Amino acid sequence: MSKIDIKIESILGGMSPSQYFSVKNGYDSAIGIDPDLSIGSNVKTAGMLTPSLYQDFTDTALDGDPMWLITNSENTNVYAYCDNGAFLSYNAALATETDLTAPTSGAGNGAAFYNNYIYLGTPTNISRYGPMDGSPVIAQNVWTSAVLGTQTALSNATYPTIRGVKIPNHAMHVHPSNNVLYVCDFAVGQGLLHQIETKKTSVLGDTDNGSDYGVIDLPFGFYPTDVESYGSYVVISAIQTLSATSDQGHAALFFWDTNAESFYNRVDLADPLVTALMNVNGILYIFSGNSQKGFRISKYIGGDSVMEEAYFEDGYPPFAGAVEAIGSKMLFGTDTSYPETSASVISFGSKRADLPQKLHNIIRSNADGTTPRITSLKKVQQDSNSEVKVIVGWGDAGDYGIDKSGTGTLNSVWRSELFKINREFTIEDIRIPLGTALAANMEIVPKLIMDDGVSTKTLQTINTTNYTAGTRKIIYKPQEVFEDGAEGINNFILELNWGETVTLPVLLPIEISINIKDDESND
Repeated sequence: MSKIDIKIESILGGMSPSQYFSVKNGYDSAIGIDPDLSIGSNVKTAGMLTPSLYQDFTDTALDGDPMWLITNSENTNVYAYCDNGAFLSYNAALATETDLTAPTSGAGNGAAFYNNYIYLGTPTNISRYGPMDGSPVIAQNVWTSAVLGTQTALSNATYPTIRGVKIPNHAMHVHPSNNVLYVCDFAVGQGLLHQIETKKTSVLGDTDNGSDYGVIDLPFGFYPTDVESYGSYVVISAIQTLSATSDQGHAALFFWDTNAESFYNRVDLADPLVTALMNVNGILYIFSGNSQKGFRISKYIGGDSVMEEAYFEDGYPPFAGAVEAIGSKMLFGTDTSYPETSASVISFGSKRADLPQKLHNIIRSNADGTTPRITSLKKVQQDSNSEVKVIVGWGDAGDYGIDKSGTGTLNSVWRSELFKINREFTIEDIRIPLGTALAANMEIVPKLIMDDGVSTKTLQTINTTNYTAGTRKIIYKPQEVFEDGAEGINNFILELNWGETVTLPVLLPIEISINIKDDESND
């Protein structure tokens, strides 16, 4: 009999890219664990096992998937535009919901704030809400009226669905270099980009100043999914594949200088779907994948090349409205089936650029049904930079919401890396240090997942019923609790499940002592 001691000393390596092989300081998986959060009165990044807690702040008027969350420079309200056409506002405290007049036939096709107005894409038109510096009202179908130069109607092309929700077909983006709002469209067999440009007559943005239909065409068969800035250039992501099962052609990026009649560069991608683009500190990131789960984050490195930065196998690529960046930390919404079904926000990187740029599942939304999905994200709350906050739009089989950092019942999960012993072993003891003194309404349920999940052993719940209030370290001796002595033959994972309403961080290192049985001869 020999003995080994395992120390889980860090989680900054992020979620492991492989089932059986971890990375340095990595772990198997998690839901709702944010190492960027601080502990107690210390404002520094803790780097520990700290669960996040989000609450739904919406009311009954939100009855569709919130595809776009919109802020503006003229008031402190937050606006939501949903796939069923609902258009809602929330006050700065995210406490009061107002059901606004919806755009005619709206379906959450696209939205953006531009020059004092919120523009709302519908299947074949664009409405706008404003002026935001006065008493805003909605003006219907301004794209095909004299308001914006009486343009040709948009086309309601059918796009693929992700988690049962259609990819929006009229994504919008304001290009800072020329202060023009660009709108995606697909008509007569090819992708198009339209422009909205306004000026001031009575109030800012009230008068057309060169809006135009089809300022650039994409090759036939390419459906634009998002548009983003890259320096003075505009980048359009587009797909050829509409099927949920067949790859009909790779997605691509098209680069345009906003003055030429056509794009100047095309970059083909490895995947059939590209759903979102995001410029983070001048670096263009691309989210691409397929309709059957699994997607990658790549960055454009110049010329015809992109480089993969991360791959997430357990989720669908995010919608264009479900990506966000705070400093060097990228956030995107997706779903998970492992270790549990959830609609979650994944981070890539940290609020601190000097920490490793890895994947962490940092927010678990309140979607709790069988088809949960994140449809939108927005950086709204200007709070201390010690805790970076977003609001999270989600849907799930007839239930919908938008979450904010708040209160409620914790539902976070963390799984250690898979420890490969490959001989018969017994777990002798486990030492779990707590980040705060144990108090009422705190709860963690530890589990040992043995031999690739053949058996799961639940340890005593950490709470004030089982342990004295004020406790700072928990010591388990599984061999004294379970009849088989917590024995395994190959491997194990330590899982922690948070419940109740008060956060209980776990410090590192977690220490595990193991007795290993000597191999027997085959003679």
